[in-house]
Amino acid sequence: MDTATGKLIIGTVASGGARNGNIEATVYDLASKKSTLFKLGNLPSIDDHNSPALVIRPDGKYVAVWATHRTDCNTYYSIFDGTAWATQKTFDWTSQGCPWNSDDTHKITYSNVWYMDGSLYDVVRSVDTSPNLLASTDNGQTFSYYGRMTYTPLTGYVAGYYKYWGNNTDRIDFLGTEAHPRDADNNLWHGYIKGGKIYNSTGTVVDDALAGTSATTSAKNINLFTKVFATGTTINGVKLEHAWNHDLVRYDDGTIAALWQARVNGTGTDDPDKRMLYARFDGTSWKLTYLVKGGHKLYASEQDYIGLGALDPSNPHVIYISTTTDPRDDTTDLGKHEIFMGVTCDNGTTFKWAPITKGSTVDNLRPIVPKWDANHTALLWLKGTYTSAQSYAFSVVGTISGP
Repeated sequence: MDTATGKLIIGTVASGGARNGNIEATVYDLASKKSTLFKLGNLPSIDDHNSPALVIRPDGKYVAVWATHRTDCNTYYSIFDGTAWATQKTFDWTSQGCPWNSDDTHKITYSNVWYMDGSLYDVVRSVDTSPNLLASTDNGQTFSYYGRMTYTPLTGYVAGYYKYWGNNTDRIDFLGTEAHPRDADNNLWHGYIKGGKIYNSTGTVVDDALAGTSATTSAKNINLFTKVFATGTTINGVKLEHAWNHDLVRYDDGTIAALWQARVNGTGTDDPDKRMLYARFDGTSWKLTYLVKGGHKLYASEQDYIGLGALDPSNPHVIYISTTTDPRDDTTDLGKHEIFMGVTCDNGTTFKWAPITKGSTVDNLRPIVPKWDANHTALLWLKGTYTSAQSYAFSVVGTISGP
């Protein structure tokens, strides 16, 4: 959200038709209610994992950073000057040994861009499928390798999944797992980067040497950070396992909140019973809250894909979820994925729910809330049909509220 100019910037990947594979950014003007679609690049491998990450530079220009889903060794990036996006540039990860693990599929995935201590960082799933950082000291004109964040043993094809939140000043938080939930009975872990060191939730240094010139520089296992959820824990009378992460926010008052999911023990592996959950760190410990049933898998080969959820980064009392079960009774089957808003008055111990969508004929998936301010909220989601990560027919829709 560009609050200085009143614009909302949305990064997407086109699937199907003449735009198939395009990496795109839509700039929506809040005053005129008009949008302009820009093509940043094109990737031959169509995949929703390729969506660009976006950040606003101190001078008001935008930076977009993206990558394929494990099909090449490049991180791509471009800068928007207010009128046009520059020709994409490339950081080539072969300089750090890509592909890794003697396996041609272990290449680059994801981009997560945040400012920290005056430099721009991109956290990328890269070396040994662990998160590593690129750094730019010139606001996205160029990037260089900075260091490896964690070193977790490879399980299946990936060494963990991570979500990030940064204040764009001096800190980046992360919420991670050991692996994909189909390959490991994941716990959930939290830590943060600050001043070139990596800490657990309570501020104890776990790794004092993040920066390094080599991807083989020593890093720490995710299991040395703070355990948010221990697999096998019973919440709301249900024993849960195989955790996965949805969203993470650290609020201005220092509290941290997370949305996540887990499987119900004993419900199998083909389409396990998945539950949506909330966690909040109050400065001392993490408290866990049951939310609602997550529904069936979205498609055959991904047993743990559900509608997901989003935290409101400007309001620690509000969350949004996508589910096929009404969270007001945790029983009623809605047929399609609907978006609900949850409001807590007791710091996440309980939530009251209100529907944002209802009676839908297609799914409403993956809500997201860009940071704005306490008086304004932009809620976006995908409306349409999700056949797979490589084939989908969606519109980006949403609501904008505030004076």
